[in-house]
Amino acid sequence: MALPRRCSYIGNGSDCQLSPSFIVSIESEEGEYMIAAVCQDHRDEMSTKLKNLQHKNTIPKGKTKFQEMTMIGTDCLRGRDDESATLF
Repeated sequence: MALPRRCSYIGNGSDCQLSPSFIVSIESEEGEYMIAAVCQDHRDEMSTKLKNLQHKNTIPKGKTKFQEMTMIGTDCLRGRDDESATLF
């Protein structure tokens, strides 16, 4: 599953440029829904925003979960099939 490279929080008309630290999901009676990925700086603001949206019935009611995530990097290279060469 591909995750956003930047925090999903938008405040005061601007996007946050920080890397996400948490996967945010709502656990409701129907299931669990991933809704965002936020940085440490915006965790509390996102929690408040989600409570307000739940109160307005804009998003499902349920428990808001913040799961800490760890970003990892790799030196693996991926090529496409059309980039391969046949050697004789």
